[in-house]
Amino acid sequence: KVHVIPGLGPATASRLRPLGVDTVADLEQLTEEELIQLTGQAHGKALYRLARALDVRPVQSERETKSISVEGTYEVDLVDRHLLVGLVDHQAHKVTKRLRAAHLSGRTITLKVRLHDFSTRTRCTTLPGPTDDVRVVARAARALLDEVDTVGGVRLLGVGVSGLADWIQEDLFTDSEDAEHPDPAVLLADSDLDKFTRNRGWSPGMDVLHTSYGPGWVWGSGIGRVTVRFETASTPPGPIRTFFDGDPALGPLLRPPALD
Repeated sequence: KVHVIPGLGPATASRLRPLGVDTVADLEQLTEEELIQLTGQAHGKALYRLARALDVRPVQSERETKSISVEGTYEVDLVDRHLLVGLVDHQAHKVTKRLRAAHLSGRTITLKVRLHDFSTRTRCTTLPGPTDDVRVVARAARALLDEVDTVGGVRLLGVGVSGLADWIQEDLFTDSEDAEHPDPAVLLADSDLDKFTRNRGWSPGMDVLHTSYGPGWVWGSGIGRVTVRFETASTPPGPIRTFFDGDPALGPLLRPPALD
């Protein structure tokens, strides 16, 4: 079909159809003058060349990387602040790992948040110089998260770095105290995340207790998270919250043994 030619959209195709042009072979039968008359000077000349596979533009097999980012989408609304911060930290680790693998650094940190109503918020900040330090990227991303109202829940989180360079000015971002005592909350490798995502045997319907939200039951679990509905048989329907399945604030509801 003729629409496989780049730049030949529905409007141009509708002009060509009365002339019996439906395929590239049909288009090739038209003269350059006919195409110019139908579609204009620049477009007509371009179509004439493309129909004959005459394109003098150089082939670009690789493009310069403009940004590196990581995103995660979630099936339920995430509202727990500690969970959101942990996810942002983990994404910052992944982004900086990719930066280092590509021998790049970046100045602009971007946070993307899709809320419970599927509206999207984007926040960004630009550093004095480029970095590939996970501590710097994570701290910037967490600060951006503080600017977004996530009370209603989050469906997507993403951390990105742009303004890329192939050099690093480390002294602008870290001091000796940071180097000796790195913030453990941001040094999250995939293996490190296990301490937050240990599978503790959550099963749907299981009674649980949260130190802040009180009693509830497991609504679902998987991929390192557990979703709880905070209600009991004697309470009205309650809120639904999602946590890391290793959250120390959440545990099974231990009932006293039955008396004989």
